Amino acid sequence: MANAATARQAVLRDVKDAPAVDLFWIGVAIASTAAFAILTVLVVTGRTTVVDHSLIHALTVNASPALTALLLGVTFTSGRLAIFVAILFALLLYRRDGWHTPAYYSAACLSAQLINLLLKYGVHRTRPHGLSPRLTAAGGPSYPSGDVMMAVLIFWLGTLLLSRSFVSSGSRTAARAIALLFIIATAIARVYLGAHWPTDVVGGILAGVACSAVWAGSALSKGTVIDRSLRRDTLQQSSQKQLDASEPAL
Repeated sequence: MANAATARQAVLRDVKDAPAVDLFWIGVAIASTAAFAILTVLVVTGRTTVVDHSLIHALTVNASPALTALLLGVTFTSGRLAIFVAILFALLLYRRDGWHTPAYYSAACLSAQLINLLLKYGVHRTRPHGLSPRLTAAGGPSYPSGDVMMAVLIFWLGTLLLSRSFVSSGSRTAARAIALLFIIATAIARVYLGAHWPTDVVGGILAGVACSAVWAGSALSKGTVIDRSLRRDTLQQSSQKQLDASEPAL
């Protein structure tokens, strides 16, 4: 029992010394914001025109009915079904953590939507309707892609927050990989279907990552419910390991 108490005290000391804000997420937010700012300057000054045209041609030259149907399904999920997916993530997070974590998640999604609108009407870039076939409904300014930016927030951030409680590291990796692949598919779909320029979706990814990193750093920082639950689990597991190691073999 003494060894178990010592283990608990050691883990609690580690928790006490943990940073209030995760520096990793701060770094991700700064890097993605800087990259987005650089890309925005290039877009506004017209320096991405040649690349955008080339990428659209390379993507649409291989068009097929099967690929079109698949990507229409992807864009339907990232667009029309996104709000329902966000509600589902929020409910699952509430069931596990109470209201704190889903509050962070909801605030992240709502703030990202507002930021996207401000960016769109600030840059006011036209869509490539005259260059590529318009296979899906899309209106308003083009940069950055709202579907892609919100896919990062709704699908990837939601998966990140929810998967932290998965017992298996393989399950966590698989869930996050699926979310990442869906975001990539959404980006490809928006260009293929004629709704966006390639740099629109890249900008959407960068802006989405920046917003996600800010809110993930806050939600997973010291003092939030999910972080407290993770530290509690760590304490219990470490204490049990120390206790098991201290017991003499029979």
